[in-house]
Amino acid sequence: MKAPDTKIAVTLFNLRDHCQTAEDLDTTFGKLKDIGYQAVQISCIGPIEHTEVKRLLDKHQMYCCATHESLPNLRNNFDDIVAKMKLWECDFTALGYPGDDCWSLDGMIDLAKELDEIGAKFKAEGLKLGFHNHHYEFVKYTDKTFLEELHNRAPNLYSELDVYHTAGGGGNPSKWIYDLAGKIPVIHFKDFAIINREPISCEIGEGNLDWPSIIKACEDTNIRWYSIEQDDPLPHREIFDSVELSFNNLKAMGVE
Repeated sequence: MKAPDTKIAVTLFNLRDHCQTAEDLDTTFGKLKDIGYQAVQISCIGPIEHTEVKRLLDKHQMYCCATHESLPNLRNNFDDIVAKMKLWECDFTALGYPGDDCWSLDGMIDLAKELDEIGAKFKAEGLKLGFHNHHYEFVKYTDKTFLEELHNRAPNLYSELDVYHTAGGGGNPSKWIYDLAGKIPVIHFKDFAIINREPISCEIGEGNLDWPSIIKACEDTNIRWYSIEQDDPLPHREIFDSVELSFNNLKAMGVE
């Protein structure tokens, strides 16, 4: 299907407990459509056949703007990932977490080399591979952060910058957006709140991030998709209410 004009999407990681069967995914797509969403990032759904996911995307006229993959899946099931992405008319996937073996200088160098090679294979298929950061990647094994080194060493790797985790690692989300200009097809939006003296992700506009500067940086660098993510439901709000609040707040900020 043709990509909708909106920039707003939502990752199904938020709603993973509601996407483990085809029936649940059908219901979830319907609820998202009622809120106003027209695009999703497919992540953490249950073992549902690719063709069935495609049928449900078409049924709800929901565009798949991105997916997530694990490193073992990228290593061992490349052809299946490519076939799935092309079936879903999606041109971007991201590594959600690099695993536990890369947290050293040598580990980071090896990871960058491997992701660059996998990224080149995706490019040959007309697709893009990105890297979704957490706060861990702001560790320094050289005079640069892990995330800087990773992107400097892997020119075939794109970014799926997460603004919440970037702030949590001590980075400035807007600066990172400019630094990675042209390399971020999809960005993860979630806000940064303090609840019970602990940092926690929350709905867009309900926390402490500087959204005017973040949105301006996204507009200036032509980021195509703003994918709303919230790691877990908040104690006082159901997750579907949270993704609706984030959607409405983004719209109120002028994001179409």
